[in-house]
Amino acid sequence: MRLLVLLVLVGSVFSHTWMTCPWSFDVDPGRPADTTGPCEGENVWHGVKYPNEYKAGDRMKVGWTSNNHAGGWVRIALAPYGQHKSHKAFDENVMKITCYGHDQRPGKTIYGDCQHPCNARPGCEYQAYEEDANRFDTTIKIPYNLADGDYVLQIKSAMSSHPHFYYSCAKISITGGNPGLKCPQGNLLVVPKCLKGTSVALDEYTKGSKPAQFCYNKDSAGYIDRDMHKVPKNVQCDPRLTCAVSINGKGCIKEHKMKDITNDWKPEQICGEIKPAPAPTCDDGIQNQGEERIDCGGPCAACPVTLPPTTPADRVYSNFEFKKIAYAYEGYMNGNAIVSVRHQINGWKMTLFFDRKVDISQYWGGDLDSVNEFKTVYVFKNKSWNGKVSPGGKVTVGFEASFDIGVDTPILMAKDLVQA
Repeated sequence: MRLLVLLVLVGSVFSHTWMTCPWSFDVDPGRPADTTGPCEGENVWHGVKYPNEYKAGDRMKVGWTSNNHAGGWVRIALAPYGQHKSHKAFDENVMKITCYGHDQRPGKTIYGDCQHPCNARPGCEYQAYEEDANRFDTTIKIPYNLADGDYVLQIKSAMSSHPHFYYSCAKISITGGNPGLKCPQGNLLVVPKCLKGTSVALDEYTKGSKPAQFCYNKDSAGYIDRDMHKVPKNVQCDPRLTCAVSINGKGCIKEHKMKDITNDWKPEQICGEIKPAPAPTCDDGIQNQGEERIDCGGPCAACPVTLPPTTPADRVYSNFEFKKIAYAYEGYMNGNAIVSVRHQINGWKMTLFFDRKVDISQYWGGDLDSVNEFKTVYVFKNKSWNGKVSPGGKVTVGFEASFDIGVDTPILMAKDLVQA
């Protein structure tokens, strides 16, 4: 359980994120996040000191620091500079919605947290295929129908268990467009399959959001990611930023190319020649271009009727019920976890993960195995007499606890029962 306990400390250490590619209004690596929006303040001392200059048709890498969190989405919008102090300006000019990101390596993302950089994509690499959307970055195409001038790119994100949005913006200069082009877009926003956050639902991102009337072809509406395989202009930018924001600094510096980021205020890699990724095909060994599985389905030949077996359903329980009686004005809670077991087990451990500090003073039905420093994650284990449970049997753990008096009561964010 050591890894589990370590990871849940993250939410109390770095509960924020911001845009790191292109360079945002505030490039200070120790900066706070903004939960008011639509943009953080333009810090005259720490603001953009490096040019974000693009031409119509360029592709741009957009990335953000994981700050040890995972799950959720990111909404990307573009508005003229001067209108960027209005939420409405961004709501009506949404370019895309993509995944916030998570560490896809086995066992690396637990309960909405991971250890920064969480396998985020480094500088000199970029998202070349739509399905590869979980590495804390994406690319966009600069529209062809914008007048020359300054614009503001905004990301709006909510990750892990955080119940509110974070906002971050970058000032960019765009030239070479034709504002006379008219390209009405549909009303639907394409959203990739992502690991969900546990607090903010997808419809909160899309509520009030309208696709921007941008031209992604020189003479027509087009699609923002049609040529995603092309190298973005700022491919050298490394959105991972720094190991200073990692809960595991020693492990972070060992991640691919992290030690090569020499300036936290301008996180980059030295790339050399970068060739565009090949256009997706039906025999490239990659699940892309809308394929149902690797190289089949979608635009490719139909997938076989008999599919390879999926991951076995190895969960030991069929139902996990949690009941509580709690009084916010007294700071008191009585909780009971009742778990129905699918097949025989000869020992068990139960994990309860709360959204805030819960001080459990008495418990029954199991022994306390571990609790993290912030008293948000409790792990119980079986007693000597109730470890063996037959199929259809139940495991029950109850407790009494206190919490800080407030307007609401603690929420059980995640729960699990495993065979010990």
